Amino acid sequence: MPNITIPQLPFYWRLVSRAEKADGLVASHFPFEFDTDPSLGLVIERRDPEVLAALETIYKTAHNIGYLQDANEIARPYGTDFVRYLDEVLAANPGTRRILEIGCGGCVVLAELKGRGHEVLGIDSSPFAAQEGAKKGVDVITDFFPSEKVTGLYDMIFHVDVLEHTSDPVSFLKQHYDKLNEGGLVVVNVPDATESIEIGDISMAMHQHLNYFTVGSLARTLQAAGLEVVSVDKARYGGSLYAVGRRGTARATASGVPSSEAPFNVFEAKARQVIANMNNAVELITSNPAHTLGYYVPLRSLPYIACAKPHSFRFFDDTGHWHQREFDGVDVPVENFSDLKAKPVSHIIIMSLTFADAIRRKIQAEFGDRIKTLTLAEIAGGALP
Repeated sequence: MPNITIPQLPFYWRLVSRAEKADGLVASHFPFEFDTDPSLGLVIERRDPEVLAALETIYKTAHNIGYLQDANEIARPYGTDFVRYLDEVLAANPGTRRILEIGCGGCVVLAELKGRGHEVLGIDSSPFAAQEGAKKGVDVITDFFPSEKVTGLYDMIFHVDVLEHTSDPVSFLKQHYDKLNEGGLVVVNVPDATESIEIGDISMAMHQHLNYFTVGSLARTLQAAGLEVVSVDKARYGGSLYAVGRRGTARATASGVPSSEAPFNVFEAKARQVIANMNNAVELITSNPAHTLGYYVPLRSLPYIACAKPHSFRFFDDTGHWHQREFDGVDVPVENFSDLKAKPVSHIIIMSLTFADAIRRKIQAEFGDRIKTLTLAEIAGGALP
């Protein structure tokens, strides 16, 4: 049986006005196919040279600059939780002074660490990061890692939402190892794909995300790079995994590596059923002319929309700077809760696994039974409108 394939998945890398979408910098759609790296037990996106080339192009722009930036208010609790985690790591390793962040985006975390007396450096391929670093007094190298411009050894290298973007995460982390002092640390923050993989949810599919980590596959990836795994932890806020690896006196070796692809085969089988469930739910809603459909947390809806028959829908999200902007490949603006109140829909599918309950409570508090809600997890379990 062939892997799960989405023939034309919108290539998400920014949200802009409709006029800006006409620049043609990269194509608006590419095929997407799930695959696996059995040596790591890691679900991946099958490597497509055209997608990899497009990704390299967009990472050099001022659009693709990470979640943690000053303008993104909704990201602040994510950043606060990660800084809490870093504080715990630093408290347990008081000799940590020289710190490098890869993919530093808005330099929010580096500025915090510099203010606490650490010697910090950022590296990011986007010119936006250097601009933000200049505002905050943080030195930033505009380049991809590894780079000859990064000199010396560091006590800690960390990154937020970077490892899932790398085409060879083991090689990438091996290059961290080579830039660490003995006993130095790597701290990783990645999206947690555990629940999606367990239930067969394809909403995580995004061309930018080449790797979909669980606790086990993240630990094995660190081990395969020669790092001693200190811990792998679930974030206290949001749906992320944090991990700490250490450079020991000798390279560590991977242990407990799975020898079969059975978990991936299970994911594939479940995913086919969840896609069918979603298509059935959407068809039941949109086949009634009196019904109108909205997707809350729209980025997660794109893989399912790409697998469904054409239908009318609206997008809703609470991320302030997304308002009235559009994804490339989808001519539907992102509306906010005020827009929903001004012009309600009859049905909303809540696409977040992490925040579904909070979003549902918010909708029900305002609309009661006037808007019917259905969550992604409920649809995965076979629920219908």
